[in-house]
Amino acid sequence: SVYLSAGGINDLERADQEYAERLVRLVRHGKGAGKFHLLAFDRHYHPDGTIDQEHTEFYVPNTYVYSVAQKDPDIFVPVISVHPYRKDAVEALEKWAAKGVRLIKWLPNAMGIDPSNPLCDKFYAAMRRLDMVLLTHAGEEKAVEAEADQLLGNPLHLRRPLDQGTKIIVAHCASRGQNPDLETEGQPLVDNFDLFLRLMDEPKYDGLLFGDISALTLVQRMGKPLAGLLEREDLHHRLVDGSDY
Repeated sequence: SVYLSAGGINDLERADQEYAERLVRLVRHGKGAGKFHLLAFDRHYHPDGTIDQEHTEFYVPNTYVYSVAQKDPDIFVPVISVHPYRKDAVEALEKWAAKGVRLIKWLPNAMGIDPSNPLCDKFYAAMRRLDMVLLTHAGEEKAVEAEADQLLGNPLHLRRPLDQGTKIIVAHCASRGQNPDLETEGQPLVDNFDLFLRLMDEPKYDGLLFGDISALTLVQRMGKPLAGLLEREDLHHRLVDGSDY
């Protein structure tokens, strides 16, 4: 009820429309400048390219996000979401790139995506060819059902696309939870934020790897991640603003 009220929704039959209208009012009456990126959210897929409906908690189609953004193009930018295991993944990238879309949204823990899986290599190649950027969650996920696949949020899984030259923005700077250190003997549990910083500290990833600072001032993330990033002024030029609204 709190979320419905905050979203300006009074009629569930018109929930999508009322939410979009509320968002437009907030943006147009706010004091901020710049455009706001609206995120699509793809379904969960099996490695064979078929939809896993059982583990798809919600689905926000690319066509819907694009249509909302097109109504107010002076304030909104559409961000598509394409699961790399889809049989039409590359074709989908080409379709939306032709419409001017540059960003792709992933939440591996909730979508069942292993960024280090060789199945993704064709997807990464297409992204580089089309000059697209991956905005992907890393670290622990609590807002969307993901308990079965929390290991997929390990920031170290992003080495494979980075080594292939893929541009990546890590949402929330991987500022929550722990994962096995896949690069240390015994694979001890390490804070996801520290694994993210390990990647950021590698000179070869400067210009490829960025961090999104959304939600870093929430009480769950305010400790070491927020303080650590404030101190790391050498990384500030690689931090991207985000609201997580």
